[in-house]
Amino acid sequence: MTDKQMLSLRSKILGAMMRKARVAAGKSLSEMSALIGGTSGSLSSMERGTRAASLPELELFAYCLDTPLRPFLGSERAPGKSQEELNPKLIIALRQRMIGALLRTHRTESGLTMRELAGMSGLSSRRLSSYEQGDRAVPLPELEALAAGLGRQVEDYLDTEGTVGEWDARQQSFETFLELPIELREFLSEPTNRPYLDLARNLSEVSIDRLRALGQGLLDITL
Repeated sequence: MTDKQMLSLRSKILGAMMRKARVAAGKSLSEMSALIGGTSGSLSSMERGTRAASLPELELFAYCLDTPLRPFLGSERAPGKSQEELNPKLIIALRQRMIGALLRTHRTESGLTMRELAGMSGLSSRRLSSYEQGDRAVPLPELEALAAGLGRQVEDYLDTEGTVGEWDARQQSFETFLELPIELREFLSEPTNRPYLDLARNLSEVSIDRLRALGQGLLDITL
């Protein structure tokens, strides 16, 4: 299978996943496209795989559906969560430029020319240049190919500071919490155990040498 065919297949898989998530959330094409600042036609083309969503579009898509983002990236609640007012076009435009700047920085750090990275990713130098300048949204399959060429993961380009980034961090924290043994989850969820959690947090900030000294001091007292 050629690079072009692989990108096309990835776009179709991604589109099918987006459609499944949208339908499961009970959102129509028009409702969903309005939430992410696009048109019904553009979202429909994404779901058909004829145009792949960019990472900022996908981040906003997952955020508006309140669904985990990672499964869309190939790495692994229902709607109704209250959302603050968003300017989707502004969010996507800013994220597009941030991703472009990161791509340029990572390419420079890797010692690759634009022509070399473009060739490794099955793209033209002109197309890559437009991505690095932030003039054009990077379809996720192409971002995945570029990240692979740079020895990076798509997760390296995720929003970490904005509204969507904060929401994603909370999602990850909750998933980590659910992975804990049930007895530990129950302990953490009990309000009366808060002093123990505060103590553990404070101890985590103490240096190893200081902890050793405290431990030795306790031994001296009890012996």
